[in-house]
Amino acid sequence: MKSKQVQSNNVISESNTDFSAGSPTPTPKGGGRNRRSFTPTGNERVAVTMENVSSMELFRRPDNTYLKVLYDVNLTIPVGECHGVVGINSFELELLAEMIGNVKPHESGRCSLLEIGMMRQKRRILPHVYYINDQRVLYDHMHVLGYLMFASEHAPGKPEAKQAQWLKLLLKTGLYPFALTYIRSLDPAEYALVSALLAYTSAAKLVVMDFSRIVVPESLIEPFSALTRELTAAGKTVVITNTSCELIQRACTHASFLIDGSIVQSGSVDALCRAFDHQLLRVSSSAPERALAVLQHTFPAVRAVRKADEVVVYAKGYAAPDCTISSAGAALEQANVPVESIRVPGPSLLEAFLEVRRTKL
Repeated sequence: MKSKQVQSNNVISESNTDFSAGSPTPTPKGGGRNRRSFTPTGNERVAVTMENVSSMELFRRPDNTYLKVLYDVNLTIPVGECHGVVGINSFELELLAEMIGNVKPHESGRCSLLEIGMMRQKRRILPHVYYINDQRVLYDHMHVLGYLMFASEHAPGKPEAKQAQWLKLLLKTGLYPFALTYIRSLDPAEYALVSALLAYTSAAKLVVMDFSRIVVPESLIEPFSALTRELTAAGKTVVITNTSCELIQRACTHASFLIDGSIVQSGSVDALCRAFDHQLLRVSSSAPERALAVLQHTFPAVRAVRKADEVVVYAKGYAAPDCTISSAGAALEQANVPVESIRVPGPSLLEAFLEVRRTKL
């Protein structure tokens, strides 16, 4: 039976109401039950394939027309990759992660995980997928190390060996100070990180981290990055959704930009930065408006934008710009504009994302 559910953000969803877990057991025409295996062989080359995928969920516009939340999504993630999907709409990111994790069905298109289709087993976390979101499902009365030991109780190995393995992982990821912290004391980002730790000993080969609504502070970005490195080194494929370009840039090797319901660009983080991060200089000045005017007048071949107390200079097109640290400094000095610093910024996935979004709009 199908039912319509009205969700937040004026979204309407029409989907099956089957929340049963476990592997599907299709009934053959003969009447008997024949359990079908969906176990990966280990020879797969592609972890996630989405071809022209559209969601069942709809946004309701002010004029009472409807627009699909996700439409014509095309995404390919090879095995062993750490891939981040970044966007500004956390609901779109969350829905995409749920579709990748098979938590929610898609209306049209083709989607497969580890080269295994999932048309007949909707709303089931498949055995080869480890799915994490922001829901609090861990036992609050236990401390982190105790819970890790409890969750891995049935994993092979002696308890002391497993405890040493967990302590080693906590040290590698910089999370050792949390070892004896009670789970109820963790903030959302710390809680998400502890949940992700459990994927390390999981048999699942695909780890989907739906962190669309979690704000990761600077202090936890490196632990997240260290954990994703450990997971991929263990042979797992990791998919992360988040609104932070900085987290995705540091924790992932590859990224995709989800803008207005579609994947607009995908590639390695380095390639995306080289292609779309057009920053040339960042000028810090106590008179940013004057610095902006001087740079725009002196170098018409570049685009200058004020951001807080800085002026960011971008290249236009592919022509070699003549705006360098020395030439910009000379122009500002001649105009008596106070300058605190002029620097060439490093690669920025955020700037690449903003450039793609700006040109798309």
